[in-house]
Amino acid sequence: MSHPFRKVLCAVDFSPSTKMTIETARQLAEANKGTVILLHVVPMPVEAIGQPLMVEPLSGAEDDARRRLNRIASEGLTNAYEIVVVTGDPAASIIEAAEEHGADLIVMATHGRTGLSHFFLGSVAERVVRESPVPVMTVRAPSEKHRLLSQSVLLG
Repeated sequence: MSHPFRKVLCAVDFSPSTKMTIETARQLAEANKGTVILLHVVPMPVEAIGQPLMVEPLSGAEDDARRRLNRIASEGLTNAYEIVVVTGDPAASIIEAAEEHGADLIVMATHGRTGLSHFFLGSVAERVVRESPVPVMTVRAPSEKHRLLSQSVLLG
């Protein structure tokens, strides 16, 4: 039985969970001979909202992200893929890209922030899940706290 996920939008933030997120998207797309759309959103600087914006630094960030995505894709994707880099609000840009590219599914990491960090940083994944017109699969990012607890510690 095949599933309808022929175009899988994979939102990448270059966090430690990036490879795991891309691998999940690759497997889902490959199962149906589909395409992975690798998307990175360069966040709009907060101080730029309502102010004149220097475009050059953002253009450099987009170029850098495109190079990084091309390198990651050439190392890990065996099926068809597209690279998309935009600047803007991450959650809104992910949803817009899914609609624009006809994605059947969005795959993205969730960092599991709580408390003040969630309040101040918000949750891009939470907004995308709430507002997306297509299904969203979240991949839990590895937690530094949990990784440290599983390692043995020698005290000297």
